[in-house]
Amino acid sequence: MNKQLIRRMTGVLSLFNRLLPKDRKKIVFYSNMGFRDNVRAVYDELLRHPEMKNYQIICAVNDWALWEGKEHPDNVRFVSNLGGVFHFVTGRYFFYSFGKYPIKPSKRQMVVNVWHGSPLKKIGNYESDEDQNFFTLVLAASDFFVPIMQKAFSCKREQVVVCGHPRNDAMFYPGDPLGTLGIGGKYSRLILWLPTFRQSAFLGDNDTEAKEGTGLPILSRRIDMKAVNDLLVRENALLLAKIHPAQDLSLIDREGFSNVRILTNDEMQQAGCDLYSLLGVSDGLITDYSSVFFDYLLLNRPIGFTVDDMEEYRQTRGFVVDDPYPLMPGQFIHTPEEFIGFLTGLLAGEDAFADRREQVGRLVNQYPGGKDAERCLKIAGIL
Repeated sequence: MNKQLIRRMTGVLSLFNRLLPKDRKKIVFYSNMGFRDNVRAVYDELLRHPEMKNYQIICAVNDWALWEGKEHPDNVRFVSNLGGVFHFVTGRYFFYSFGKYPIKPSKRQMVVNVWHGSPLKKIGNYESDEDQNFFTLVLAASDFFVPIMQKAFSCKREQVVVCGHPRNDAMFYPGDPLGTLGIGGKYSRLILWLPTFRQSAFLGDNDTEAKEGTGLPILSRRIDMKAVNDLLVRENALLLAKIHPAQDLSLIDREGFSNVRILTNDEMQQAGCDLYSLLGVSDGLITDYSSVFFDYLLLNRPIGFTVDDMEEYRQTRGFVVDDPYPLMPGQFIHTPEEFIGFLTGLLAGEDAFADRREQVGRLVNQYPGGKDAERCLKIAGIL
């Protein structure tokens, strides 16, 4: 889809959208970075309710061909992002997470920006003055994030609604995600490593300079990765590194380590494995400035933060708060030695940050988790 062309037509399409009648029984889901995350979670929840049979459900996603070939209810149709424009302007309900149609909603529509997490790094109008307000409502996880989302999307206070993130439900009903990936139960413990992206050809971003070697933060040298792998082998533990879907994969060394496995978003999609299901069965998390750690606080399990490029990141991408450290309740990791130290303590059952995680968790998550997708559908007026 030609985004620039559609942006130039925003005024005309918005007028057209206001004039067209809306089908009150049409629900549209949109994503231009794979059918996943919050928008997928709302879709999955909708299918669990008998009310879904009363609607025409359109999924306008960039990987529509993948999903079109899979089994789904008769009233569900998968189309391309471009094909979804028609359904947007004729539908009553619209949910989006990654990407959007820059078309102002009609008063007869309910357009919900479910976004993709509670931001720590700058998003939207924290970075630019471009119009971001193409929705009826945008979700926030707590009152703390309401003014942040309002500023990020230049919207009115009443457009921001506290709901929680629908994707978090999977942490509480995880199933067997390792089995889905073909890994099985051979490991006694699982630690997830979820670095946010540094270089993205897709987004045209370069948040920090590329690191030589493995392409991952902290463990940029293979010798350091080997030391981590040796520890994991001794403890029969698995470190599963899920690469951000926007990351330039040409920088990532994925071979040679038995107990450190690197997964891409495409591989997760092909296997039908949900990231938040993996979080639900994990024993700890390593991340950096990704919104995932705010979600993970619902589980109150150990978190390590790789912050070796914090100042560089602050000067390039930046954060939505002046000082992010108080919002990061876990061990700060600057070196390979500290990385190994965090893993050693976690695998030994040490946890010095449980109380602090609970305190920050109450600030950033208003609801306990497990019912966020259902709550979103109720807010939209579908349930």
